[in-house]
Amino acid sequence: MKHVIVMPMILGIAMVSGTAVADESAFEVIVEHYEAIRQVLIEDSTDGVAGHATDIADTAAALARDFDPAAAQIDAEDADSLLGWLPEIEARARSVANADGLEPTREALAELTKPLVRWHELVKGGRPVVAYCPMVKKAWFQPDEAIGNPYAPYMLRCGEVVQR
Repeated sequence: MKHVIVMPMILGIAMVSGTAVADESAFEVIVEHYEAIRQVLIEDSTDGVAGHATDIADTAAALARDFDPAAAQIDAEDADSLLGWLPEIEARARSVANADGLEPTREALAELTKPLVRWHELVKGGRPVVAYCPMVKKAWFQPDEAIGNPYAPYMLRCGEVVQR
């Protein structure tokens, strides 16, 4: 009897979760996966990174195939710029997914961050902040002002917010 009660609850959660993802912009979906990668790297791990990076690549590819400025959270006049960056975002996300080890993963994330920061500059509202560490000379996204450096966990708080 417990299984009968639990299944509808699980299905209900899945349906609510699926709806929430469908309502998010492609940029928000990418940023959520990016944040998951950042958190894992802060812990000196790569567990789950490949899956999140693949989801970033797939989201960029899907947006490129069926482009909609609203789904990208940008103005229509910026569409050509973003359409030019989406293949680069997809390729760099796949590099993160295929990286072997912590340092190659961190390096690949730094390369993925570059075109994402360009996109971020075009996004309207609800964006994360961009932080930069002068010691490792790399930028990253994070949800708020509290620095959490994914490139140098031994210097977790090294960096500053450079873009809001």
